[in-house]
This record gives sequence, structure tokens and C-alpha cells, in this order.
Amino acid sequence: MPSKDFGEDVAFLLYLVPIVASIAYGIYEWATTASTSTMPPSAYLVVSKSPYLFLLSLVAICAAIVVEVRYTNAPERNGIIQDNARRLQILAVIVLIVSVAAALSTANYDFGNAFSFFVNGRYALIYSFFLIAISLLLSPKQIIGNAKLASIPEIAGLIFLVLAPVIFYGGVKLHLPFSASALGALLVGVIGFVLLISGSTVFGKKQQKAVSTPVPAQSST
Repeated sequence: MPSKDFGEDVAFLLYLVPIVASIAYGIYEWATTASTSTMPPSAYLVVSKSPYLFLLSLVAICAAIVVEVRYTNAPERNGIIQDNARRLQILAVIVLIVSVAAALSTANYDFGNAFSFFVNGRYALIYSFFLIAISLLLSPKQIIGNAKLASIPEIAGLIFLVLAPVIFYGGVKLHLPFSASALGALLVGVIGFVLLISGSTVFGKKQQKAVSTPVPAQSST
């Protein structure tokens, strides 16, 4: 039977599949569509709307979790599941950052147009939703189980990040000024990101444990 290290190595490679596949597919579409210094909109939308890439990414993530748990000793599996839940949340943030960066390149670094491309693509947003949902199913107590105050920044940060493109899309649909919609969405996204990185749960920082003072045993008389 392969060792635990084998399971960790395979899981690590599988976790890289969504990011590597998205970047490689984007570069391919970029090169075959146009020879420009920025990614053409058609290339970005093809990648961000690809159902095959979406399914491949989900299968790779699920396979990574199964493989790592399978090759871990039973007493350690609970900790491995919690670690994978945190990794999924980190991966969700990375996917959003990479997608926004690609959208900025597509929009010639115009923030308003970049949000428009990001919303129209939908892939990164939906995929991030799935990653967060899977992480909560794997380890619900990690964020909401104990309702700790320390978890509030992470929860709020994730909600704000998800709401940012929704606010932009809603503002455009309500015929608000384009600049106002983009600025509002950008502000909400920045607040969400700041809340997220300022917390401790999502990025796996260890919570400080209360040090209990040993009570001296009372001598019997």
C-alpha cells in the first residue's frame, strides 16, 4: 500500500490542476485568438464559461480529498479533512484573484470593464461557491459550528467577496451609472478581502489556546 506521503503528493498535484488547466487553456486561447499584449475578451470568456474545465476542476478537487484521506491512518483522518477544508477556502480566494487579474488584462486594466467581464464569465464565481460549500460540508464546525466571534471576519469576508460581482451586475441591470456600480463592487470586494486576510480560520492560523493553571492537589488531613 502506498504511504501517506504518496497520498499527500498526489493530492497536492490534483489541487494544482484547476489553476494550471485554467492558465494553460487561457494562454492557448490567447495565442490562437490574437497576438495582443492583453488577453482578448473572446479568449477570457471561452475559458471562464467552459463547462468541461469546470467539471475537470471539481473532479480534481474531489479526487485530491479522497486520495489523501484514503492513504492516511484512520486516527489522523479528521485532521486531514479539516486541513482540506481550509485548502478549499484558500483555493477559492486564489481562483477569484486569478480570474480578476485575467479580467483586468482583458479589459486593458479598466476596473469597471474588468468587473463586467468577470460577471459575464461566471466560472470563477460559481466554482468558488462550490469550493466554499464543499469545505463547509467537510468541516462545518470550522467556521459555523461553535459560532465563535473569531470566525466572524472570515464569514463576512467570504460573503463580501461573493457579493462584489453581484452588486456590479445588479447596478448595471438597474441602469445605475457604470462608474457607480463598478466603484461599489470594488469597494465591497476590497473590504471582503481585507476582512478575509485579517482573520485566522481561513488561512489556518492557530488559535491561541487558553493555558490552564494546574490546581495543586489538596492534601487530605
